[in-house]
Amino acid sequence: MTPLEDLDAIPLDLFDPTNSSNLTCNNEYCLPDDEYVDRIKDYIAPSPFEWVLIFMHMCVFVVGLVGNALVCVAVYRNRAMRTITNYFIVNLAVADFMVILFCLPPTVVWDVTETWFMGTALCKIVLYIQTVSVAVSVLTLTFISIDRWYAICHPLKFKSTTCRAKTAIVIIWIVSLILDCPELYVLETRPSRQMTMDLVYFTQCEPTWSDEWETGYQIAKIVLLYTLPLLFMTVAYYQIIKVLWRSDNIPGHQETLTVRVPIPAHTDSPHAPHSHQHGCLNNNSTAMSTRRTFAGSNSEAQLKSRRKAAKMLVAVVAMFAICYFPVHLLNFVRYCGGRESLQQTSILAVMSSISHWFCYFNSAVNPIIYNFMSGKFQKEFQRTFR
Repeated sequence: MTPLEDLDAIPLDLFDPTNSSNLTCNNEYCLPDDEYVDRIKDYIAPSPFEWVLIFMHMCVFVVGLVGNALVCVAVYRNRAMRTITNYFIVNLAVADFMVILFCLPPTVVWDVTETWFMGTALCKIVLYIQTVSVAVSVLTLTFISIDRWYAICHPLKFKSTTCRAKTAIVIIWIVSLILDCPELYVLETRPSRQMTMDLVYFTQCEPTWSDEWETGYQIAKIVLLYTLPLLFMTVAYYQIIKVLWRSDNIPGHQETLTVRVPIPAHTDSPHAPHSHQHGCLNNNSTAMSTRRTFAGSNSEAQLKSRRKAAKMLVAVVAMFAICYFPVHLLNFVRYCGGRESLQQTSILAVMSSISHWFCYFNSAVNPIIYNFMSGKFQKEFQRTFR
């Protein structure tokens, strides 16, 4: 999710060397300093497309912050919503909130101006938070799929509890914080090699280790933070859907019903009147039938609820896969095919900027999915604005 490297290859037609009228050359085009800086500013000024891109990022910024904050408020205010899955959803919302608040504004400026203006410290911090947030999101989605897979496909093998969910969330954050430590150490700001004057323009935030190490690290992130989790979640939700949609009962629920249904009592006296014995049998049979009907209805309601929740979670995972595919594809081609395979062009710059927007859009769209696919979240969202 960083702007394309090699942005310091400034187009040679940016300046006109024939306009040099001064005898002292402080830049490679022998232009007066003021004119040289003015032309750079004109070059990095937003184009009409970039203004549209800025507006799109502003929409994502507002919707993402408000939406993810509402998710946290909804679960906090309604104790009935404090389920295992919703604890993970809140964790996902926190990560999305962080990446939008801390990383979206600097990334927009970087994409539009092709310059990192914020110094070395923020170069390290912003990109570190960005990768940590992405890792938290991916691992949270993976843990949700594991929890749902056990609960639906193997309900008797594993008992999910609030304590275990909180422990899993702590593990998720520890792993995510450790994962990006190498990049935190090697990231530095580098001025453009094309700039002969001491100017901040076209400065880049990039790692200082070798291209081989950077390639290996980026490919590892693609595999660990996208490919493998996505394959795992696809298999898990395929099995979940197969169980939920091919069964009329919740797995493990029928056994519970059998234990709870009482055995009809029979009279102990063989001399009891036939009519009285028959009446007792009818009463017991009616009571048992009523209990079975109630339990069956409850089971059907739970099955519908689980199917609806599964649809929502599959939508969240599918949106993650779609939104992160462009940026991972560009990075894969860039690092596997060699940096020379992706020469900086206007079309490629547009593709890179749009791929970054999709990543932030994914962080903003999840609350919208909850609103349309979860009645409880929808009611809590509406309650907040009343």
